[in-house]
Amino acid sequence: MRKTIEDIKPKFGRVVILGRPNTGKSTLLNAIMSQKVAITSPMAQTTRKNSRVVFSDERGKIIFSDTPGIINKVSDLVGKRVNTEAPKEVGRADILLCLFDISRPKTEEENKVIGLVRKSKAKKILVYNKIDVAIGSKDHLAEYNYMEEEFDKVISVSAIKEKNIKGLIGLIFELIPKKDINSIEEDAEIIQSKNKTVISLNSKEYIAEIIREKAYLFLRKEVPYSVNVEVDSVVDKRKLIVIKARILTTADRYKKMIIGKNGKKIKEIGYNARKELELMSNRKVFLELIVEIDKHWAERDIEK
Repeated sequence: MRKTIEDIKPKFGRVVILGRPNTGKSTLLNAIMSQKVAITSPMAQTTRKNSRVVFSDERGKIIFSDTPGIINKVSDLVGKRVNTEAPKEVGRADILLCLFDISRPKTEEENKVIGLVRKSKAKKILVYNKIDVAIGSKDHLAEYNYMEEEFDKVISVSAIKEKNIKGLIGLIFELIPKKDINSIEEDAEIIQSKNKTVISLNSKEYIAEIIREKAYLFLRKEVPYSVNVEVDSVVDKRKLIVIKARILTTADRYKKMIIGKNGKKIKEIGYNARKELELMSNRKVFLELIVEIDKHWAERDIEK
């Protein structure tokens, strides 16, 4: 059967990933893109802002939005700001990926996610994540699968093991509408890029995210969500990229924890951030990293 022009027209669309904290949204996006485009850590609120990335193959292009985890009750300024991020993206979506970690019991946070999904007219895919660890007493699938009738497609994956990722991408392309690229004026520049991967964060923001990820990984629960990173300068000296950045925190006791005994913690954070930046850029990197007390960084961040 001969294919029509309509059949071979590439597809373009927006896909928004939703879920509670630590369901594996950023890990899933990294698996879809086959490279690191989003920071991850075991701590909630690692992702603080919506970020967009473009996936491209012969079937078309998809703008994926990675959103912060939806938290049930928040009282701090950062948490309140974070909770406003996901709803901003929902109205733009052609498809919503609703991600559930079936290795954990269902809570009110999942109910908030479902409430947000139900308000949308977009196509919906229910994604059960962490099938690699949802075994025996950790298998909570029965708490979630009653919702399947509300979704257009359902799939089980392991983002960290990259299981069924190609199947998920296939489902997305099944549901995404065929569009004329000129009809997506708002995203025309990003979607027309010849690069396979296009990240919406500028270089300073992305470098700051990499450093913050390493701070979270090495500090774990020693320091609460009073940490932010600001990159002051990025200078390309051909053979070397020189980066100057600051880790901001709200109190002297946290500053001491971040620096660590004899500077051990800050050296670990800086070393691992530098190594990852070198790997990503294929260049040598010099990273100057200091710690400062700034009690008002959260207020400034909200105003951005």
